[in-house]
Amino acid sequence: MRRVLCLWYPNLPLDRLARKGDPRFEGPFAITAEEKNAWRITHANEPAFKNGVASGQSLADARAICPALLTAPADPVREAGLLRSLRRWADQFSPVVALHEPDALLLDIAGGAHLFGGETDMAQTAIQRLVDMGLSARAGLADTRRAALALARFGSQKIAIAPSGETQAHIESLPLEALGCDPRALQGMRRAGLKTLGQIFAIKSADLARRYGVDVMQSRAALLGHHPDPVRLSAPDPVYAARMSLPDPVGHHKDVLEIVERLSARICDRLKDRNKGARQFHLTLRCVDSGDHHLQIGFAKPCCESAHILQQLSFKLDKIKLTYGADWFRLSAGQIEAIHPKQPELSGYSQADDALAQIISTIGNRIGFDRVERVLPQASHLPERSFLRVEAASTEIIETWPEAALNRPLVLFEYAPRLSISLAGRPPKEFEYQGRSFHLGTARGPERLSPEWWRTEDPRTRDYWAVQTLEGPRFWLLTYPGHAASEWYLAGRFA
Repeated sequence: MRRVLCLWYPNLPLDRLARKGDPRFEGPFAITAEEKNAWRITHANEPAFKNGVASGQSLADARAICPALLTAPADPVREAGLLRSLRRWADQFSPVVALHEPDALLLDIAGGAHLFGGETDMAQTAIQRLVDMGLSARAGLADTRRAALALARFGSQKIAIAPSGETQAHIESLPLEALGCDPRALQGMRRAGLKTLGQIFAIKSADLARRYGVDVMQSRAALLGHHPDPVRLSAPDPVYAARMSLPDPVGHHKDVLEIVERLSARICDRLKDRNKGARQFHLTLRCVDSGDHHLQIGFAKPCCESAHILQQLSFKLDKIKLTYGADWFRLSAGQIEAIHPKQPELSGYSQADDALAQIISTIGNRIGFDRVERVLPQASHLPERSFLRVEAASTEIIETWPEAALNRPLVLFEYAPRLSISLAGRPPKEFEYQGRSFHLGTARGPERLSPEWWRTEDPRTRDYWAVQTLEGPRFWLLTYPGHAASEWYLAGRFA
C-alpha cells in the first residue's frame, strides 16, 4: 500500500521575502498578481488580515480598506526556484519527491516512515524543520496523491492524517474544491446543492459522468485510489560542481590557483555544453589547521569562462593564510541561467557591454554588489523621481535614455540645501552658498511643477529657476509659491 505525504506551503511568496528580513513586514503587506485584467491580492500577512485585507480582493478595494497597505508583485520565477530547492531538501524524507506547482511537494513515504518513528512523527519532524527555516507549511498524509493534497489544503488540522485504508472516511467532510477538477464543473455541482466530497461519493459513477463530465468521475476515482495516480519523481535541477582531494596539502597560492583553474574548467565545459552560465560560484577549501574556508563570487552577467572565475577568486584567495596547506577543494555554480551567444558587432558594442559587466563584477566582489548601483529612467515629471537607483548586477543595460523634453541640471541634490538670501528678489539677486556669495546675472523661469496627485508626501507646488550667476556657476533654484516666498533652496547645478 502506497502512502503519500503532501507538504503544502500556503504563504510561499510571503515566506520568501520574510526570510530575507524585508522591513515591509512590520506593517500590513500583501502579494499581488494580475488576474482577468485586474490586480488582486494573492497573499497577505497577519497585520493585513487584521485590517480587513483578504486573498482575492482587488488591489483598489484592499487599499481602500487599509490605506497603509504595502504590496509587491508576485515573482513566479523566484518562487519556483525556492520550491525546487525545497524539493532537494525533502530528499531526507523520501527518494521519491514530486513538485506540485506552484506551492506543494508530494512524497512517496511507503516503507520509510519507521525511520522517523512513524508517520505522525515524520510529518511533525518535516513541519518543525520547515518552521525552523522560516517557512509555514501544512501536511496531509493519505493513501493517494490527491487525497494527501486535499487533506493538506482543506484539512481542519495543521497535520491531517488518514490512516491506511480509511482515506474515504477522513475526506468526506472536505469541500468540493478538494476534488481538484474543472472549476466550471464545481460551479455546476454547487448550483445542484452539493457542498462536500461525501455527497459526491454517494452518486453513482455513471450518473456523475453524465451530469458533470468524465473529468469529475476520474478525479473522484483518483482521489479514492480506484484510478492510478502515482507520485511521479521530479528530477532535481542539475548540479554544476567539481571537487578535488589531495594526498598531501599544498601551501602555495600558485598551486591553489592551478587547482581552482582545473575545477572551474570542468564546470565551465559542462555549462557551455548546455548553453548555460552562472551568476555565482562558491569555493570551499579545507585547510589542515584552520578547517573550511568559504569564498563566494558573483557576476553581473552569467559566466562560463574559467579565466573570469579565476580572476575574481584570486583576490579573495590571497587573503587566506595557508600555514599548513589545504588538501580538499570544491567549486560549485549557482543561479544558473541560459546564455545566448551573439556575434560581435562591427561597432564593438558587445565587447564594451562585456567589459562593463566585468567591471561591475570586479567591484561588486570587493565592496558588495548592493553598493554598486545603476541609474534607470522612470516615468515622472518630478526631477527627483525621474530616475531610479537599482543594483547594477541585477538589471540589464539600457542603451539609450528617452530624450529629455526639458533642460535639467547635471547634478540634482538629494536634499536641497536652504539658501541664505542677502538681497531679495524673484529669483534672489544675491545669495550665499557654502560660504560664498553669488550675484544674479540672468534667470530663466519659473518652471512650475504640480505634485503627483496619488502621492501625499509633499503636496506643495514648486517653482524652479535656472540662474546664471556673475561669478560663473549656473544653479537651479527652488521655491514653493504660496507658502514662504522668502525661502529658496538649491535644487541642482548645471555643467
